Amino acid sequence: MSGKLYKTLLAALVGVLFVGVSFTQRELVREREALGLIGYTTELKGAPPVLILTTVALGGFRGLISNALWIRANDLQDQDKFFEMAQLADWITKLEPHFTQVWLVEA
Repeated sequence: MSGKLYKTLLAALVGVLFVGVSFTQRELVREREALGLIGYTTELKGAPPVLILTTVALGGFRGLISNALWIRANDLQDQDKFFEMAQLADWITKLEPHFTQVWLVEA
């Protein structure tokens, strides 16, 4: 198969996959609206720009980001740096408002 034909077929496959993802995304949004899950996240205010950029750029990976922050907060607690730990806990509650363990620590 020639290189030009191969690239054309790959581009067509990408186009078909994007259309399929578009339909799937619409269905997922409808289901989230039916379950009342739209808009349950809060806007990050007062967070450092790096955290805001990371959450916007990696949207679906918010859980991984909050997990990394949670690990850092536990390390800070072991080092008796409670003020910094409280700030991280605040950011985690904004990223994942339904994560009960962070609310317990922040309380």
